[in-house]
Amino acid sequence: MSKILLVDDDADMLAMVERWLVKGGYEVTKVTSGQAALDAMTAAKPDLVLLDYAMPEMDGPAVLKEIRGREDLSGVPVLYRTGMEDTSFDADGVSPDGIVPKSEGKPALMQAIEKALA
Repeated sequence: MSKILLVDDDADMLAMVERWLVKGGYEVTKVTSGQAALDAMTAAKPDLVLLDYAMPEMDGPAVLKEIRGREDLSGVPVLYRTGMEDTSFDADGVSPDGIVPKSEGKPALMQAIEKALA
């Protein structure tokens, strides 16, 4: 069973996506902030991170840059989840492994996860 770290500051979004993932057979850890995501990854390395792009305090690009800069975490695939229209995200030369707009819903998300874990 693949372990997915779900990071989003929206509690309703977290609950909905967690249901989708659990029904899909994934083990899910959910957190509501960038720093909590890094702490969770240090405690138990996930197989994949679903990372909200826009969050207060520490946004998705800051979290991704930290992940990519750490030898113990740099190989973990990271997918951005975003409600933003522009999906050409690249922060300081650090890119995610994929981008799944929140508007695309469950089928697109599950397909992106399967592809990233393959």
